[in-house]
Amino acid sequence: MVVMFALAACAVTTQHPLSEVEDAPKSGFLSDYSLLQPGKEGEPRLRYVNPNGNWNSYTGIFIEPVVFISDADAKIDPKEEQVLSSYYYNALKTHLSGVLPVVEQPGPHVLIVRAALTNVTTATPGLRTISVIVPQARVINAAQSLATDSYAFVGSARSEFEFKDGGSGQTLAEAVDGRSGGMSIKNAGVWKWGDAENVMEYWSELAAKRLTQLRSGAPAS
Repeated sequence: MVVMFALAACAVTTQHPLSEVEDAPKSGFLSDYSLLQPGKEGEPRLRYVNPNGNWNSYTGIFIEPVVFISDADAKIDPKEEQVLSSYYYNALKTHLSGVLPVVEQPGPHVLIVRAALTNVTTATPGLRTISVIVPQARVINAAQSLATDSYAFVGSARSEFEFKDGGSGQTLAEAVDGRSGGMSIKNAGVWKWGDAENVMEYWSELAAKRLTQLRSGAPAS
């Protein structure tokens, strides 16, 4: 019973260290990487919010197709790239549509959402299940996490994200983050892209939450 409570308390996803995100190659997707600063607790590892953004002036959201950017050595099937990009797009649409209506065209008073998956790795399903369920394997995995900042057999994803003004093209916010699968019992039976999907859900929910806060007058900093 104690083990089950401990499993339930574990995170579904875990954030990559700041140094890892900072040292990752820049994809060229964002408008201005020089604006990024380390995020606070509960924020993306690197983030920027325009202090002059008029967040309540927007009446709709336009979500661009998610861009998939990976190393040539990744060897991910183009069909799987499309599946992952579509998953991220639909997750963003689901969460952000609760804040503002999603529209079909950008323009004045429309907030443009741009997102890229810049690195995605698979979980190892069978070993992933063992590492979550079997107590001895969990202990070993936890020890590895302390040494490497990552659990064994988990999938992961990195993303670059941007809010832009649909009329002027002005950058309103940017973020870069990386996350991996955690040790929650919910992760025990994930398929190979399951951890990456959980990460994309997390980012989409976070984007909607932060947009809601900014529209409610929360400070940009």
